[in-house]
Amino acid sequence: MASLIINAIGAVAAGCTIVSFIPQIAKILRERDASAVSLRMYLFTVTAFVLWTLYGALLKAWPLVAANSVSLACAATALWCKWRFRDGAQAAKAR
Repeated sequence: MASLIINAIGAVAAGCTIVSFIPQIAKILRERDASAVSLRMYLFTVTAFVLWTLYGALLKAWPLVAANSVSLACAATALWCKWRFRDGAQAAKAR
C-alpha cells in the first residue's frame, strides 16, 4: 500500500512539472513574444532536467528518466521559444 501511495505521489508530481510548462509555451506561441521570459531560468531548468535524466539513467530508475525526459523536452521547447521570439512580435513584424 505504501509503495502505491509513493508511486502515485511521484506520478502526480511528474505530471504537474510537465504540465507547468504548457501555459508559458502556449502564451509565447500565441503572442509571438518571449521578451519577458527569463533566459537564465530556462538555461538552468534545461540543465537540471538533463542532469536529473542522467541521474535516473545511472540509477536505472526508468520512471525518473521518463518523467524528466518529457520535462526536458518541454523546458527545451520553452527555451527554443525564448530564442525564437526573444525580441517580441513587433520585431517579427518588422522583418
